[in-house]
Amino acid sequence: MKRLVSAIAAVVLLSGAAASVEVRAQIHERVYPAPKAPLDLAGLPPAATLITVATADGLTLRGVEVPPRDGKPTFLIFHGNGSSATNSVLWLGPLVAEGYGVVAAEYREYSGNPGRASEKGLAADADAFFDRAKAVAGSGQLIVVGHSLGGGVAFGLASRRKLDGLVTIGTFTRLSAMAPAIARPLLTDRYDNKGAIASLDEPLFLIHGDADPVIPYAHGEALKAEAVAAHRQGAMFTVLGAGHGPNAATLAMVLKAIAIKVEGGEATARVTLPANVRLVPF
Repeated sequence: MKRLVSAIAAVVLLSGAAASVEVRAQIHERVYPAPKAPLDLAGLPPAATLITVATADGLTLRGVEVPPRDGKPTFLIFHGNGSSATNSVLWLGPLVAEGYGVVAAEYREYSGNPGRASEKGLAADADAFFDRAKAVAGSGQLIVVGHSLGGGVAFGLASRRKLDGLVTIGTFTRLSAMAPAIARPLLTDRYDNKGAIASLDEPLFLIHGDADPVIPYAHGEALKAEAVAAHRQGAMFTVLGAGHGPNAATLAMVLKAIAIKVEGGEATARVTLPANVRLVPF
């Protein structure tokens, strides 16, 4: 979501707030700054493979997966708006090294995939990758992780499918909260993450850096307050001093702790966390 607020404001001011095709196209590019280079396996773990999934609306999309070993859980991860499936696997590298499975979803319009990104389109992509991840996980746990915009994709998936656990990292309350008021009528996608919490039927785990310069920490706090008010099961992990996502080592420890909580059905299960991570169950 980097530069989204300032970019949308500039577009609106230049256009006199006219809802023109050009303005909407520029907003689309700010919300979905899709990398164009096709996915490849360079630098990824040897067990990583490129996969294809078919969406309900007829697209064939590529992603990346690493199967789990020894009954370990699998993480299905949805990346942020300017990232890629390759980066997702690299970020979860410490978990891959320990045998955890990873299915890294890639969106339409991203990394050489066909189609045009939108909230509705990414929902179809999420469903297709979820079906793939279920097959990869087998009888093991499947925990869904969404970073930034990917958190909105993950919240949407949870509204349609039953998950073992839902994890968001540096995720906003709703997309409109990231845009100036004058630009909000031009946003065609909503990603109402806060509104989705009341209907969740899986444990929710929020991870947010308290120094996040992209999605302010207040968004994480607001999601937590909504979860408490809705009597959801889960916890918030505040990463002290972290920006728009913890480093790979810290994230690995937090996700392993979440896997333990999901397996035990206890948000308050005793886990080992880095010294800079504060856990608050709800």
